[in-house]
Amino acid sequence: MSLDHWLRIGWLQRNETTIAEVAQLRQVIDRDIADASVEVLSDDGRFSQAYDAALQLCILALRAEGFKVRKGQGHHKKSIESLPFVLGDDFKEIADHIERCSRLRGQAIYDRIGVVQSTDVEELLEIVNKLKQHVNQWLIDSHSELLPKE
Repeated sequence: MSLDHWLRIGWLQRNETTIAEVAQLRQVIDRDIADASVEVLSDDGRFSQAYDAALQLCILALRAEGFKVRKGQGHHKKSIESLPFVLGDDFKEIADHIERCSRLRGQAIYDRIGVVQSTDVEELLEIVNKLKQHVNQWLIDSHSELLPKE
């Protein structure tokens, strides 16, 4: 599988990405990380915010490559699964972890409270912060045209 294969079978569409879009996504990621770091919030709420930041990082990488998931194609799942295609096979474990977090988040939002432990939040936040650093460096190295000129 590859992004080109996903494009051919209709899971993705090509879509030009703008500097403004990348900037907005980065602001959303920063907000979600900040919100997930507020320790007076519930672990469920913090986890949801950390997951949202992880998802937006996956979307940012996919958008920087000039793709977006077609509506009705499992937007979250496909965005997460695209991470190793965009950043390399070293990111498969991270994508798998984010996918597991997606299921835990779903339980916490829709089924019951107290599903998430503080250790789950801290682990996900650590992964998100490392992924953010990597994506930011990858943007500089591979897609500097999508970053504002200083």
